Amino acid sequence: MKIGALLLTAISLTIPSYGVLITVRDGEVETTAIGAALIPDPDDGVLIESRGILTTGATDAITLTAAGQTVDNLGQILTTTGIGIFADTTTGVMITNSGLISTTSGIGIRFNDTVGGVILNSGRISTTGGGAHGIELFDVSTDAVIGNSGTIITQGGGAHGINVSDNAERATIINSGKIITTGAGANAFFHGAPNCHIINSGILSSVGSLAINDISGDLTLTLLRGSNIQGGVEVIAPLNVNVETGLNLALTIDSSDFGAFGIQAPYIQVGAILGVIDPTVLTLQPDVIADLSDTILNGIYRHRLGCCTPCGCGAWVEGVGSYRKRDHAHEHVGYDNWQAGFLVGYDKPICNGYLGFFAGTTYGETAVDQHTQKAFINSYVLGATYETCFCNTFVGLALTAGYIDWDNNRYVMNNLAGGGVEIANADIDGLFLSPELTLARQFSCFCWEPNLSFTLRYAGFYPGSYSENGSLTNLSVDDRYINLLTTRFEAGLPYSESCGRCCWSIEPYIGVYGRYQLGGYGIDGELLGESLSFNQGGPRNIAAFLSGIRGIQSFGCFNLFLNLEASFDSHSSSRILGEGGFGWNF
Repeated sequence: MKIGALLLTAISLTIPSYGVLITVRDGEVETTAIGAALIPDPDDGVLIESRGILTTGATDAITLTAAGQTVDNLGQILTTTGIGIFADTTTGVMITNSGLISTTSGIGIRFNDTVGGVILNSGRISTTGGGAHGIELFDVSTDAVIGNSGTIITQGGGAHGINVSDNAERATIINSGKIITTGAGANAFFHGAPNCHIINSGILSSVGSLAINDISGDLTLTLLRGSNIQGGVEVIAPLNVNVETGLNLALTIDSSDFGAFGIQAPYIQVGAILGVIDPTVLTLQPDVIADLSDTILNGIYRHRLGCCTPCGCGAWVEGVGSYRKRDHAHEHVGYDNWQAGFLVGYDKPICNGYLGFFAGTTYGETAVDQHTQKAFINSYVLGATYETCFCNTFVGLALTAGYIDWDNNRYVMNNLAGGGVEIANADIDGLFLSPELTLARQFSCFCWEPNLSFTLRYAGFYPGSYSENGSLTNLSVDDRYINLLTTRFEAGLPYSESCGRCCWSIEPYIGVYGRYQLGGYGIDGELLGESLSFNQGGPRNIAAFLSGIRGIQSFGCFNLFLNLEASFDSHSSSRILGEGGFGWNF
């Protein structure tokens, strides 16, 4: 098929601000190269539609030589020894590839003496053969921007994924996809010219060579969450490193030639190794402890005002659960945690009130966004309650204590580990304690009898010292005591009906609570054999709005009960929790 059959002039020369657009349409196979003679002017462009194919053998498939020219490949560009797309001595070109560029002994995309060009790859660039780079910046190409969210794969000796060589400079490479090279001397990124900046949240992998090879200096490496570097890193001059909070890092370079660090998270550099810790698992511990305490105690009383309260001795069993989602903040990554379990208890009338005992267990998980940490949490608790009513006033006392078994996995990016990732595991176990006092008062107001209540609750977690294992940058943490105090105000509006031995009651309520961390905010530990002190991050104190509903249905000695609650706090967290079960009184 001849090139003339597929020329499409989108807007002709009668409107000079636009150029010629040559299109290879769906289903067409074009074998004639698109060179400077076909797109000679600024703003000319090439479009290859999703099922279009441009295949040119040993000839460069597309050549750009004028300012502002564009290539948009949604289909396939195939060559043998030719270059897929070649920008030569021009400025401001734009190349986007969401299809396939494939070469044998040829370069996928090359800039030669080109200023200010942009290459965006969300598709696939695949090359084979010696020196067949995926993308190359050559000669005095400057100020290029390369964005890869797709895949670049090269196979062959010295076939780099991205090659910045000769006098090229000031290039910015943003990789959120995959760059994988195989072959002797085939680097995922080769830096042979000054002043480059790599911003990585994807995979840089070299099989048999280096992930990053810097032979000129002035290289800045910014590692975002999701970064995965597989292979050695060699630099000839100081390597400036920025690390986004949320990335656990064990970066080894060929020497101790690190430069400036832009790191907000806790870190230690010892010799050739840079270790960075994401503290989010420590940030979220107060939330997990508070949620455990609240889930157990929020529905623990059986004889509150405004309910169809059972009488006599009673045994009960209930399921408990909660879920929280906290959004990303400056000092921590977003995360979610949930827990579920059950309690069994027994109540007995005593001293004009009820004394109760309970025991139970919960299982929970917490996960930090973007798969940086995960924890598996088991708790085993015992508790006691005393509650009494007099003169429209309710007093409740509760105490729960137990043991928390916290198995934590921290995923560490280690460029010298198989697959680029290690798992640092730790058993963060400790005692748990939570007492509380609740006071409530019922008022008569026309035909309504609203309740007002106040709860003062403490929750403490006392993990011993621990040390991780499984990674190059295992973290050791000294004893820590997390102390939380919660004040809670509620206004409820109960409504009940009874018929003989049957009774039901429902109580919607709203309220606010404040949570204050009194201890355990500071962390002391050790990383890479060096002492390390830092703050856990996240909110120390929070305020929240809550809304919920309590209900009970009695059938003589048998009763069903349910409590559901949602809350939203001042630090972008939302939580739901609930308890529900049944009891038998005799």
